[in-house]
Amino acid sequence: MAEADGRDIVASDLSIGYPAHAGAPAHQAVEGVSFSVPAGSVFAILGESGSGKSTLARTLAGRADHGRTRSIPHINGGEAIVLGQRLREITHRRREALTARIGYLPQDAGASIPGDRTVQDVLLEPIAERTRRFDRKRVGAHVAQMLDRLELPLTVLAAYPYELSRGQRQRIALVRAFVTEPSLLVADEPTSGVDVSSRPLVTALIQAERARTGMTVLLVSHDIPVLEQLVDELLVLQHGSMVGRGTISSVFGEPDHPYVAHLGEALRNTAYDELYES
Repeated sequence: MAEADGRDIVASDLSIGYPAHAGAPAHQAVEGVSFSVPAGSVFAILGESGSGKSTLARTLAGRADHGRTRSIPHINGGEAIVLGQRLREITHRRREALTARIGYLPQDAGASIPGDRTVQDVLLEPIAERTRRFDRKRVGAHVAQMLDRLELPLTVLAAYPYELSRGQRQRIALVRAFVTEPSLLVADEPTSGVDVSSRPLVTALIQAERARTGMTVLLVSHDIPVLEQLVDELLVLQHGSMVGRGTISSVFGEPDHPYVAHLGEALRNTAYDELYES
């Protein structure tokens, strides 16, 4: 495996699967994928439903396991290095230290934020879990700035998530992923549920936080404006295998795989439809 900068992401012949469980067969989600993501860059993963993109993102966010839990992916081939840590057979203590440096926005994150506490409590929770001693004034100012960028009033802090729209909850989940000022953000469809007119706000916040902290960003997204404005390089998966990699223009401009050509056309059509609907 190639040596990596301490903040790079490197995957080498990486395979990820789910073990057999309760009569269900084992499932191989990602097979033999290799790539590298330089520190401070923005990298995207694309693919159809079931292509392994969310599994790959979840694994690189440090949420995989080498145990036998059916619902949790585990690395069963190759290796991945994230922020200087080898993920295969990583210890529990090292995993906790690693995930403390990673902001993770899972798929449809807004729907999964706790509903039994206020938005303020939800946003402070990731920091409070790590330390009881933190500068509340500084954190509060950072949260207020992010809410303002997302055009959310400060009054949402006193609200409960169930009182907000789906799009507002998704934006709150994004703020929550940023609140610890992570070295790496892994965001699975960050604009999911956000109306078309508000999606540029999400893009702008990611750009601003990246510029401010120098973080690396790994996105799963099919939102063409997001990809065009943010992404340095992307990876296309089909059935768990890599079928395209490079800049947006190089991957979709001259596709050398039928699925990549089909995906590029579908993405363009979706973008046009959304523009028309808006």
